[in-house]
Amino acid sequence: MIIISIFIIIQLLFFSGCLSNDDDVPATKSSEPSATQANTSTPSDLEVEDSTALDPSQLFSAPPSIWSSKKRVKDVSISNNGDYVGGLTTQKITVQTPTENLFTNLIWINAKFISISDSGDFIAITDDDSVKLYDNNGYKLNSYHIGGTINHMFLLNNGTIIQGGEKTPHLCAIEPDGTQSWVWNPGSSIARVLDFDFSEKSNRMIVGVHGDKFYCVSDKGRYIWYKDVSGDIRDVKMSDDGSRYYVLTINNIIYSYDKYGNKNWEKELNVNTVEIAIDKQGDHILTKPGDSGAKVYLLDKHGDVEWMKPLSGVGVISISDDAEYIVISEEKDLRMYDLAGNELASYHLDNEYGNFFVCLDMTPDVSKLVVGTTNSMLVFG
Repeated sequence: MIIISIFIIIQLLFFSGCLSNDDDVPATKSSEPSATQANTSTPSDLEVEDSTALDPSQLFSAPPSIWSSKKRVKDVSISNNGDYVGGLTTQKITVQTPTENLFTNLIWINAKFISISDSGDFIAITDDDSVKLYDNNGYKLNSYHIGGTINHMFLLNNGTIIQGGEKTPHLCAIEPDGTQSWVWNPGSSIARVLDFDFSEKSNRMIVGVHGDKFYCVSDKGRYIWYKDVSGDIRDVKMSDDGSRYYVLTINNIIYSYDKYGNKNWEKELNVNTVEIAIDKQGDHILTKPGDSGAKVYLLDKHGDVEWMKPLSGVGVISISDDAEYIVISEEKDLRMYDLAGNELASYHLDNEYGNFFVCLDMTPDVSKLVVGTTNSMLVFG
């Protein structure tokens, strides 16, 4: 009996081994990647990035948010993440947040500028001769009386407001608690501040004043240097790192300077030009023609023309921070181009939303943009 039992066990083990060997064959085959499996596998990082890339046609298909102001929208602003969007007319303001619309029931005296901080934490508004700071719930943090016309305003991420205007002080900083931390004056009663550009990264400003001078000033209001140009100043811009400064004068000349005030080049354009826009690095300069102009130029950092477009009735211009996209409006058409000047998408303004584009702001990644028209604020994205 013992011998028979041993014989049966040996037989069972033999047959079990055969079955196991048969099972191993399909198991090995199923572990090999098939064509079907390869097509249904998890996308690579590159594929994921491609799926989230900007689609200009989709962005410009239709504005999902419209504020009918019934008056000319003078200024707009948007936070870097696009969650906070604001616009204003002379007496009405709206700021759209993820949960509510702020200020819609208030009447303002003479609103002119609105700025939302990059983070969306603060909102600054100029009303008549005052600058006012709010948090993103609409609570007023301070109101500072400047005592004169305000020509430009810049809001820092910490809530500090820098303003420039036509009364002493010509340029000053208002802290979140409402105190004035510094004052800068060009030293001439007629040299009122018309425009300035500021970079938090470089802690510098380029300041254009009435006349033919512009100044480089520190973020604490300390004079660094100034330069003379031929003609009254129309616009000033600076790169984010403070290495390049650009000045547009009334006689249609663009000047380029380095951080030490050395002139790199000057370029005279053969068309009436009223505004310039640059990318974050200052590698490209886009121009806006005035009423009597009909040409838009894109220049490189050396002042050479990359391309020119015969456009008339230009309302707004902008270059994305990374210089990948350019936005220009011509009469009732808002268009997006790539850096080479190829048109990627366009939006035609319906009569009910206005007859001209007035102002523009967009997020750094251009996933969302806001425009003001003669009677509406439109948010795309």
